[in-house]
Amino acid sequence: MDDHTQSILVAACGNVMASDDAFGPLVACEVCRRALAGVEVVDLDIRPAALMDYLPGKNGLILIDAVYAPGLEVGRVLDIDWFSPDRPGLMNDDTMSTHGLSIGMQLDLAGRLGLLPGLVRLVAVCIEPAGVGQPQSEHLPESVAEAVSLVVKRAEQWSGLSQEQRHA
Repeated sequence: MDDHTQSILVAACGNVMASDDAFGPLVACEVCRRALAGVEVVDLDIRPAALMDYLPGKNGLILIDAVYAPGLEVGRVLDIDWFSPDRPGLMNDDTMSTHGLSIGMQLDLAGRLGLLPGLVRLVAVCIEPAGVGQPQSEHLPESVAEAVSLVVKRAEQWSGLSQEQRHA
């Protein structure tokens, strides 16, 4: 990529067979259809550990997932700067992940290995725990549309950054 194009990774986690946990793959599919310059979209499915394979050389990461967050309204879309000191502390809690592996732990490991880009956002929808084969919630299409808009906007912003801004 040239100096004017940001290498952004949009990585989604989720299980299309498990009700609202399909959020990540649904958002990734819609973002992929936009064919954004400098943006790679991957569906990690229920293998969040595969994230490490896609991080080398990336300047930004937008992670998309469904989270179980007691106390937060189901269907609420979160857009969180991973490095913000105001990030909710429970984001590193294993109970937040529906995959048995904490996304927070994956990102912390990537940081320790020097693979984590300087720009990282988590775009997530709050869900109720549900099992395989359950119907998706009524709010899911609206939540997906909101998340797609957030991801596209963020990716376009990051792609427009200069080389100096990328590594600030």
